[in-house]
Amino acid sequence: MGLLIVVGWISDNEAVRGNLLLWILLAAAVGLTFWECRERGYRPRAVVWWLTFVAITHVVGYIVLRFFVRPPAKS
Repeated sequence: MGLLIVVGWISDNEAVRGNLLLWILLAAAVGLTFWECRERGYRPRAVVWWLTFVAITHVVGYIVLRFFVRPPAKS
């Protein structure tokens, strides 16, 4: 039931639909980082450090790109 509500909300809200891909990519990057850290046998504290580092750098990168890559101003 809850999944249907979320799917309906995403399909009705264009801003959410546009950013959904970015959230999926962030989740994929964090997930792959977690997988790699577990494969290498890092201690839990190091895993959390890497997950935080990847999440923060991706969010900061998104903000920088939004600032520098703007659509041309309409005249």
